[in-house]
Amino acid sequence: MNRTWIFIPGNQTKHIDKAPTLSADNIIFDLEDSVASEEKEGARLKIKKAINELDTKARKFVRVNEINSPYFLDDISAVVSQKLDGLFIPKVNGKENIQLTEYLIAQFEARNNVETGSISLVPLIETGKGLLHAYEIAKASDRIETLAFGAEDFMLDMNIPKDEGNALLMARSNLVMTSNAAGIQPPIDAVYTDIHHEDGLQQATKEAKELGFQGKLIIHPKQLEVVNNIFLPTESELRKARKIVEAYEASRQNGIGAIQVDGKMIDVPVAERAKRLLENVSV
Repeated sequence: MNRTWIFIPGNQTKHIDKAPTLSADNIIFDLEDSVASEEKEGARLKIKKAINELDTKARKFVRVNEINSPYFLDDISAVVSQKLDGLFIPKVNGKENIQLTEYLIAQFEARNNVETGSISLVPLIETGKGLLHAYEIAKASDRIETLAFGAEDFMLDMNIPKDEGNALLMARSNLVMTSNAAGIQPPIDAVYTDIHHEDGLQQATKEAKELGFQGKLIIHPKQLEVVNNIFLPTESELRKARKIVEAYEASRQNGIGAIQVDGKMIDVPVAERAKRLLENVSV
């Protein structure tokens, strides 16, 4: 499952060393916002070492600096290796950003004896332009695994003062629909920045799940348990899904279409959602 995606500052050795102990599905070693300019080079070396030496159950990603920055090329050159699962690309505004990134990754894969195409890409949608071109971005490369939403930068770009009420509902829903249309995995929802407000995190995570996101970006280990638990189906949901799938498969074998389970009509979309839930849990 891909419920939790936690950022770890690339210049903080003590946090990097704790990565194997975290209950995250994915670790994102960060070279962008959490690392000051004068510490970029040292952070690259720390992250490269972590990618190659840390033994984690979680997949290993790196958020590089944005494409137009003076750090982007050096970031990719430093971290592309056989044990890197993917790159987060910030502030992607169009397909040309992905095409350039893909070209560069391919060069360093060849140079470093990394299997061609093995490193996936996660574009961060953080601007109005990026959201407008999200479908083109999602279709720009076979490396695209999913899209991620950067709410804080999006609000700055769109002049939205606070994430209150339905301020970001359109953008978030649009990203879910776009991902579906592009045939990629559901997107990842933005970070919840108030690390001391667990009730707020629970509400934001439930909303993300209901909107169709597959998981959430995280900035502190204390947020992991909440997000993991909310995106994990309850035992009641699993029992219901198994019951629906079993009944529907039996009805198909007997040449029956729509059926009822516990008094509710079960047709193809309902059965397929139940199947998907069970498949995702088994991954």
